[in-house]
Amino acid sequence: MKRIRSCLLVASLVAWFPSVPAFQTRNPSRSVTSRALRLINFQQCHNCQDRSSSKSLFWKLRDDASIVNQDYLVGTLGFGKDELQKNTTKRMLTLENGVLEERVNWLKDRLHLKRSEINKMAQSHPSILDKRSDENLMPKLDYLETRLLLDEKSLRKIIVGAPFILSFSTKDNLVPKLDYLQRRLGLDDVSLRKIILAAPSTLGLSIEDNLEPKLDWLQQRLILNDSKLSKVITTLPAILQYSIKGNIEPKLDWLQQRLDLDDASVGKIIQRLPSVLGYSIPNKLEPQLNWLQQRLSLTDEELSNLMQANPVLFGCSLDSNIAPTINFFVEALGDEREALALLMRSPALFSYSLEKRLKPRLEEVKKVGLVVNAACLKRIGEYPAKRWQTSLDFQAKQLRAI
Repeated sequence: MKRIRSCLLVASLVAWFPSVPAFQTRNPSRSVTSRALRLINFQQCHNCQDRSSSKSLFWKLRDDASIVNQDYLVGTLGFGKDELQKNTTKRMLTLENGVLEERVNWLKDRLHLKRSEINKMAQSHPSILDKRSDENLMPKLDYLETRLLLDEKSLRKIIVGAPFILSFSTKDNLVPKLDYLQRRLGLDDVSLRKIILAAPSTLGLSIEDNLEPKLDWLQQRLILNDSKLSKVITTLPAILQYSIKGNIEPKLDWLQQRLDLDDASVGKIIQRLPSVLGYSIPNKLEPQLNWLQQRLSLTDEELSNLMQANPVLFGCSLDSNIAPTINFFVEALGDEREALALLMRSPALFSYSLEKRLKPRLEEVKKVGLVVNAACLKRIGEYPAKRWQTSLDFQAKQLRAI
């Protein structure tokens, strides 16, 4: 009878432990294991039979919480068999009822996440949910927000793009990494913010094994001083995530061979258009150069000079930009050879918008009755708005005076 009363008392305490001051804890993530053990110790059973009953009750409580947590992971967060086998997930199964859901809801509300986003984050990086919101996640998010001058939308973008950041130590990882990037590239706070916003996965790279050797290699390979290196990285932060051997080095070697460039020349191209390093050789660079060479009837040397003078041509679309621009000048002049010669002399003409600049200005010229020749088309493309209007008015006035 005494053993029965003992077990009933423990069961009663377990059922109502949130309201028992002696067993309330400041740690809401304390596992069912530790909370139940405190209850058992409090009861202090006086014989072996009582202790055996208490332990049985403890294991039942733990198993019940594990079932509830597993149901939540599978039913709400969409965990599959593989995710459930991860060690971090197994630890979460021991959390007491409600803690796991509270953490998910806190993170979801703090970052204004969609259900699909929080589910994806939890499945790919379950260790996030192993962190306490008040002692770990909250101060980490506050630090990033302050250090990188982020609003809530920007903070959300960074975490969605690289959720593993939440698993990093602020003191041992995030602080030294941000300080290194700012110091090595001579960045102000705004520029540092721009890099992390554009490439949040940069925070997952090791300083010693990745960032430092990569920056040193780029600086030496492209013959860049510190300020030029900084400009390249801030223009295309994704370069920090590119592999030297698998991406950057073979691409630079290919460009040098295809266009007969020395190190300094290829470095200048990358300075002016860093995104070249993000283009595929077989799908973008090679077909682009081959098409330009054939369409403009260029020698290898002429093609090299064209691309060095106007690297933006690497990134222009053949179908929606380059080909229509060539057709525009050919039709305007009525002479393909003259049009191609104009484009070779002034390759910057490829960079102007057909719909917003070239076509409207040509219509203005025709309306006034001016002669459309190479010089006129050059002015159409190169003159800024105010200078263009002044030039157009002056020539129209001269025409009326004749």
